[in-house]
Amino acid sequence: MMMSLALAMALNMAAMKGDALDTARKGFNNCLIREHNESVKAKKSASEFNEAIQKACPTERQTYFDMLVKSERSYGSKQADAEQYASEEIQMMIDGTTSSFGENVDNGGQLAEEK
Repeated sequence: MMMSLALAMALNMAAMKGDALDTARKGFNNCLIREHNESVKAKKSASEFNEAIQKACPTERQTYFDMLVKSERSYGSKQADAEQYASEEIQMMIDGTTSSFGENVDNGGQLAEEK
């Protein structure tokens, strides 16, 4: 019984920790989605969009970056490795949004924000 209670508490704490990281991820992702949708509506060129998306969402980006670094450090990663991982994760999200823009710019397709 004591082992089950300890395990349940550990899992609960892990879920709470994950929620903050997931909230930061969603905030950044939804900001990228808004930039995508506004750019599609404005019929920006690919180069205009690429320039804008790289600079978009600085507050949300920094929050997510910091949360990723903190999470990686909690697993024992070195600061430089954690920062590299966070930068790569953020760039993958930007790349995904850029890919979606390429697919949607001509047909006016919009992305839906996460809830």
